[in-house]
Amino acid sequence: MKLNSKLLFVAAVFFASCQKENITKQTPVHSGQDVSEAMVQEGGNNPDEAMLNAGNRASKGGYLYIESNDSTGNAIVAYKQDADGKLTWSSTTSSGGKGAGKGLGSEGALAINEDHTWLFAVNAGSNSISSFKINNDGKLKLKHTVSSGGTLPISVCVRNNLVYVVNSVSADINGFTIGADGSFTPVDGSHKNLSAVTAGPAQIAFSPQGNSLLVTEKAVNKIAVFTLDNNGSVMQTNFADAVGTTPFGFDFSRDKFMIVSNASGGAVNASTCTSYMNLYDGATAVNGAVPNQQSAACWVATTRFGRFAYVANAGSSNITTYFVDANGAIYYLPWSVTATGMGPIDLVVSEDNLYVYNISSGDHTLREFKRNVLGTLHPIGSVTSIPMAAAGIVAD
Repeated sequence: MKLNSKLLFVAAVFFASCQKENITKQTPVHSGQDVSEAMVQEGGNNPDEAMLNAGNRASKGGYLYIESNDSTGNAIVAYKQDADGKLTWSSTTSSGGKGAGKGLGSEGALAINEDHTWLFAVNAGSNSISSFKINNDGKLKLKHTVSSGGTLPISVCVRNNLVYVVNSVSADINGFTIGADGSFTPVDGSHKNLSAVTAGPAQIAFSPQGNSLLVTEKAVNKIAVFTLDNNGSVMQTNFADAVGTTPFGFDFSRDKFMIVSNASGGAVNASTCTSYMNLYDGATAVNGAVPNQQSAACWVATTRFGRFAYVANAGSSNITTYFVDANGAIYYLPWSVTATGMGPIDLVVSEDNLYVYNISSGDHTLREFKRNVLGTLHPIGSVTSIPMAAAGIVAD
């Protein structure tokens, strides 16, 4: 079956009013090749697709945050998301620290807690992290700043009242509990080293179940898994070999799979992505390193229901999409290549699951895209003249 006929076949599944029981069931193929078969397994009931019909298309709006990462004084810039997905500047709030003044080589410089009341940021130039209260109008109030416990913090994550940060130069992690006022208290037993001083971490995040921390070590091709006890302390460490070279950014799919971009050292058209399961005391690849024929795939953002993973390819100046099946296998969607600005880095799916936003580091723009069916994106505009060293992006 040729690609065009496959695409028409899959499209028919999504647009037709067929019932699930009328679709022939097939065993999922984990080769990463037959994407149409994997998508048909959804039986036309893909919730990430269902949100895109005309009745659900209007956005409720929200806010988007990036950090300036300015070496003279870091700040968090807020943008209002309008009903049509367009962004307008809302506010700028000092972070109480300094940025690096250049790219962080990471994902997750910003993090928002589950109920969207607190935002956390790294201050890479002053080796600290900060907490901000999020007001109803999207504006931020700086509450506390504390040492990250290491050198060059690049990524931060939050779950409930627990925050962890990974430091790049010192190659370590540290954890803190968060008080009702946003204050930080170090967690005993949370300071742990990565696999090597040359690990080159790219991101830290809690697993979907919250019982472990995951760190990609891009320079040594490892996935670090730190198992946590009930107090948030690290009780076990495992360094799994990555499947794919230069594991970088990641996000989670279907509440149990870790989708990781593999930059492959920036080699031309050599990037891949890998889906991992068993995220408690190790990381097991589901269907290997699946190519996307692009360069320097480094940043990942998944849709609300985890059926699609968008990947920013810094070397190709585009965004591509993978489909994630029920078993965690990923399939590259060859029709999904969407041009963006020069040197795309951090990206995020909006809180309403209808739009995707991407920082383009080469031309200092914030690109706006509307999600369309079959994992495709439609450009709707851009915000110009964002901070020169902007990094991190989260949606509220």
